[in-house]
Amino acid sequence: PFVFHCHNMEHEDHQMMARFDVVPCKRVAGAGAGRPLLPGAAFCQRCGQKVGLACRGCGLALETGFAFCPGCGMAQQKPPEPAAANDNDAQAADRRQVTVLFADLTGFTSLAEGLDPETLRAFQNALFEVMAEAVAHYDGFVEKFVGDAVMAVFGAPRAHEDDPVRAIDAALRMLAGIDTLSRRWAARLSRPVTLHIGVHTGAVVAGSLGQGAGGSYAVTGDTVNATSRLLNAAEPGTVLVSAATHALARHRFDFAPPAELTLRGKAQPMMVYPVVGLRDRAASPRRV
Repeated sequence: PFVFHCHNMEHEDHQMMARFDVVPCKRVAGAGAGRPLLPGAAFCQRCGQKVGLACRGCGLALETGFAFCPGCGMAQQKPPEPAAANDNDAQAADRRQVTVLFADLTGFTSLAEGLDPETLRAFQNALFEVMAEAVAHYDGFVEKFVGDAVMAVFGAPRAHEDDPVRAIDAALRMLAGIDTLSRRWAARLSRPVTLHIGVHTGAVVAGSLGQGAGGSYAVTGDTVNATSRLLNAAEPGTVLVSAATHALARHRFDFAPPAELTLRGKAQPMMVYPVVGLRDRAASPRRV
């Protein structure tokens, strides 16, 4: 804002009026008459009366609704602030390669028919603990539990160079965990239980699905569908992996001979490899 120190106030005031086209307050009479308002003033500095709108830059009196000052061209309203970032923006969707794991309890439907609901629920909780612990041990992400099955992702939201290896390690840890769980629950279940597991590596889009509190982090793409079909083809107590996963993990694990798997909706069959176990001496994943 302008501050006047010159003894020749009238001279300085008129110079400013000429330069900025400032409209003087019309209420002040006598010696103060005709002197300009301070820039941006809402009240006259001499008479104290409300003077209406004034330009934020040059002090020119404006009519209501002026978006720009006709004297200096300055915008009279600040541009609207950009909308606050949505909570989901922090996990914006991106395309990446991941390894997806599906694990499912073999024969769950028939098992559930013969169990009291409370016993079944207690067993499911114990089962999910085994699955979740195996995924967390290798820094994977549990996307969801459905019934007696789990879907886990290695490579999103946190990625590692060896995500395919981590996924198979987690699958083998699940099988070991379910064996222990089966022995512990033998008296109540009246039958042994085991898992079958499918693992596949491919491209997905990862990020939040849904809005607000209903949103959740998830991966989408054909890789998920293909892994689900691998699960259905896996025999009880086995881990079945795709050729893509096999190529990235064969330095660490032994595999049975491959087989062709015909997938519904796919023109070409998929090569699949049953996991035998850890190799005696894991080779380096980087070959010259």
